[in-house]
Amino acid sequence: MSESWQVVFRAENMVEAALVKSRLEDAGISVMERGEAMSAAFGFTIGPLAAVDLLVPSSQFQIALEIVSEPEGEPGSPHEME
Repeated sequence: MSESWQVVFRAENMVEAALVKSRLEDAGISVMERGEAMSAAFGFTIGPLAAVDLLVPSSQFQIALEIVSEPEGEPGSPHEME
């Protein structure tokens, strides 16, 4: 049986989605995007049609939520070492 996925973050646009996805992947978390095709196909860059949901496996949801909840550059964030 395959694992279920949960939305951990709703990005306002593809740029924000790419940044948050990178933070999650840097922490070793698998990420799927949902909604990016709509904004790419029609060129939406603002508003609800530009939104992109980031989904993670349920088993990684808690740690992913902690990562997206802390400001970038704060102690413990994936980019702290850069």
